[in-house]
Amino acid sequence: MSSKPSPPDIAILEYGSPTENQTESIRAWIQEGTTRKAAKLLGKDPGNIGRDAKLVRQRAEKAGWSPTFSASELVPTTEQVIGRSILTKDDEGNTVWLKTKAKKEEEQHAFKEFIKTLTEEIKPAKKIPAPKGKKNDELMSGIFIGDAHIGMYAYAPETKHSDFNTDIAAQGLRDAIDDLIARSPDAETGLLCDVGDFMHMNSSLYTTLKGTPLDCDTRYSRVLRIAGRVMKYAVTKMLIKFQKVIVVIAKGNHNEDPAVAVQEITSAHFENEPRVTVLDTDGYFHYIEWGKWLIGVNHGDKIKPAKLVNVMARDMAAAWGRTTHRMWATGHFHHQQVLELDGCTVYKFGALPPPDSWHAGAGFGGNGQMQMITFKKGGGRHSTMIYDLPQPSQEPDLVA
Repeated sequence: MSSKPSPPDIAILEYGSPTENQTESIRAWIQEGTTRKAAKLLGKDPGNIGRDAKLVRQRAEKAGWSPTFSASELVPTTEQVIGRSILTKDDEGNTVWLKTKAKKEEEQHAFKEFIKTLTEEIKPAKKIPAPKGKKNDELMSGIFIGDAHIGMYAYAPETKHSDFNTDIAAQGLRDAIDDLIARSPDAETGLLCDVGDFMHMNSSLYTTLKGTPLDCDTRYSRVLRIAGRVMKYAVTKMLIKFQKVIVVIAKGNHNEDPAVAVQEITSAHFENEPRVTVLDTDGYFHYIEWGKWLIGVNHGDKIKPAKLVNVMARDMAAAWGRTTHRMWATGHFHHQQVLELDGCTVYKFGALPPPDSWHAGAGFGGNGQMQMITFKKGGGRHSTMIYDLPQPSQEPDLVA
């Protein structure tokens, strides 16, 4: 007969970066002695209690903690333990080192479980009253968020541009959303399109997906929560203006994993709102057919514009034939560009933040703009609105 699992070590709360919900589960298990009693106390499923503890323990172990030994004090908060070396002897008595590393599949599974736990804590927003008055069903206003890089850090004296952090990024996005929505015509449909790299880092390792080190501000969990709140703010504001809202959150080279998390968080927020449609962030290509328009969304880091046109024609052959106007919305290159290709126009939307240390050193910088394109259902564009984020005026190091 199998024995009941023992309560976890309370030390995992210190090193495992638990959410409030996870902390509540673990403390209740320790207090009550069993997951069943803890679940009864909290009104939760016993399986959720055990899962919360497992996820927090996994993160604590990545920080260097274990029941018999803790390397946590030796590991900086910006790093995590990626492997383990064990000194042992083989069958012939030779001293050998065994080096281990977590399986990628296990890391992905743990991340998906983390997202699931995070979204379970979200209470769906109450339905927002639809705007009064007749809206023009022949118009759709699309707000395109270029690479937002929430979580990036920049220091103005170093970059000769402006300071940047998570709070500045969030406020800039809210200001841009407010301005563009206020200037939108009375379109029936609103499209909110994030073209990728909404968050600066892919994980708590503070790197891109491929491992490139980044200048990051604050903790990964806080950045993820703020990114979710900004998206909730934008959708809420659009619901007040438009009858219907479509949301696209694309993966970027900086945020392939958290893009999925932000999409799940947004879906959870508006689970009970029938006027909101949030597209799944599973793959790298997203398509919307609206009237005579076919709109594709892709970050643009892995494929050239001309190839994107071919991909759209291949993937959406029937929709391509039904439509007369087609476009791709991309980002990645941190500057604005419009390419008119055969049968399709590719828009590269500029990055929103100022340059960080690396980009400033290489002479790169974003244009700090957000655009809203209003489409006509019969084809063509009704209007284009631009919001310019505030730009600094730097003084020379010396005026002789």
